Amino acid sequence: MKDNPMQRIPFGRYMELCLYHSEAGYYMTDRPKIGKEGDFYTSSNVGSLMGEMLAAKIALIIEEEKFHKGKNQQVRIVEWGAGTGRLGLQILESLEISYPDMYPYIQYTIVEQSEYHRQLSQNHLNAAGKQAEWWTEAEFYDRKDQNLMIVIANELLDAFPVERVRYPGMERGWGELEQQFVCWDVESEAFVSLWSDAAPEVEGYVQQHVLGQGVQLRPQQELEVNLGALAWIRDLTTAIHQGYCIVIDYGDQTKEIAAAHRMKGTLICYHRHLAHDNPYINVGDQDITAHVDFTAMECVAEESGITRAFYGTQKQFLMEAGLLQKLQNHYTVDPFDPIAKRNRAIRQLLLSDQMSELFKVWMGRKG
Repeated sequence: MKDNPMQRIPFGRYMELCLYHSEAGYYMTDRPKIGKEGDFYTSSNVGSLMGEMLAAKIALIIEEEKFHKGKNQQVRIVEWGAGTGRLGLQILESLEISYPDMYPYIQYTIVEQSEYHRQLSQNHLNAAGKQAEWWTEAEFYDRKDQNLMIVIANELLDAFPVERVRYPGMERGWGELEQQFVCWDVESEAFVSLWSDAAPEVEGYVQQHVLGQGVQLRPQQELEVNLGALAWIRDLTTAIHQGYCIVIDYGDQTKEIAAAHRMKGTLICYHRHLAHDNPYINVGDQDITAHVDFTAMECVAEESGITRAFYGTQKQFLMEAGLLQKLQNHYTVDPFDPIAKRNRAIRQLLLSDQMSELFKVWMGRKG
């Protein structure tokens, strides 16, 4: 197979088509992705506790910002990429029950690209009698809302298309970064990858956000470059007049993501609850994700005038929000008892390696 630049596309473009093609993209097709019938679980699948804790944090933010209902101020909660709408429903129900004086001044908005997920979330919220608005990304930026705004991005950025890069080592010279491209091999009738010179914007990212952080890459080490996530946080924080952004996702600091034990990067695929590292199979029928670099994201956010209010593991966030106070004494051996089920959900959120440690929560404040 000859390396013809006209017959190849960057890996990021390939990943974008696999996930977001209007007809065949994974997130755009009308089949379940989340839960038992899908390919993966999210924290909102573990009872209603994640929504309750986010509602408690939102209420605290509103109090700290000296929100006064007498001024008839509105607070807009924006959930970006709501999936099934399960988390939004949990938040609204918790706010209505626990903060009834505050609830009437809440406006809930969902920004969703997938028509399938838009309809799914509408069905869930409408069935529960909860009011919400559904906006496109363009509508979010066009409206320029001046109210206090709290944006929630739960497992959003890890599904943004990424470029994949590597340092070839001495064979090409230490300063020459390679980028992964994808092409179709006619003989094997399969997608295959090849490595070539990195694009300037990709190389610039590595210089600023990886090498600039003091990270030393090893020969043949691979890593992901999420230019889309940086553009998203830059645009979002510029658009927010006053408010907060809460990002919950797989990820870590740069020095951990680019550490020596991650020689192949962090890219991972999920298909029917099985994880693997081959993005060239199950095309359009599997999730493809990569860990979020919270160091790079925070650097861009600070440039746009937003400062860190919290960063830590999901476990730390939940404990600070008061999750342990939700534990209840019970004296039954019935595993289906509501209290027993709720206590198990709390333990799962706090003790599960996947849910509690790999997930990080970053919260930024502007205004």
